[in-house]
Amino acid sequence: MRYLVAGFAGLAALVMAGTASAQSTGGTGNGRPTQVWGSSTGRVSAPTGRMTQGQYLFLYESESARRDAALDEDALIQQHGAERVDLAYRVGALVDLGRCREARAMALEEGDRQMAMRVRQTCRGV
Repeated sequence: MRYLVAGFAGLAALVMAGTASAQSTGGTGNGRPTQVWGSSTGRVSAPTGRMTQGQYLFLYESESARRDAALDEDALIQQHGAERVDLAYRVGALVDLGRCREARAMALEEGDRQMAMRVRQTCRGV
């Protein structure tokens, strides 16, 4: 019986020594193994389970587009006010006709700087 207990104790010591040496190999000297993300080709990829910046941007834009598509005119009026929705329709019609300066001036006359800036950004691409 005594030899059986000694054998288990020796076996446990060997197993613990083997795991300790496996942890210390390839590490940075602090006893922890080095953790490398990505493949062995040198490219570093994001850790599994996390989204990249592009994925976050796609998710945000998709959600924003879904919300905008779900809004009907009544919901827009409730959210932004009838005057601003009417102004947006008038400014949008001018932008569609290519009359961007007039559209921007109209938005500024009504005191909506944010809409005027958006018209300027939209018309730069045209």
